[in-house]
Amino acid sequence: MPTYTYVCEQCGSKFEAFASIKKKESGWRPECPQCGSPETRQTYTTVTVIADPQSLPVGGSCCTPRKRVIR
Repeated sequence: MPTYTYVCEQCGSKFEAFASIKKKESGWRPECPQCGSPETRQTYTTVTVIADPQSLPVGGSCCTPRKRVIR
């Protein structure tokens, strides 16, 4: 089940909520667990991905063109 990050418009607290995609697409918005306000908005956060060093291209950056090293 996807995790969504929300911010309360009334008290400013940031929290996570779980909901199915179907529930989310139907217009569902969670109440703030801190103050109970229904005035919440979804925010977006960054995601950190830890990759196997063997899968990275030569140079160690995910943004450089891939070069394969034959061993």
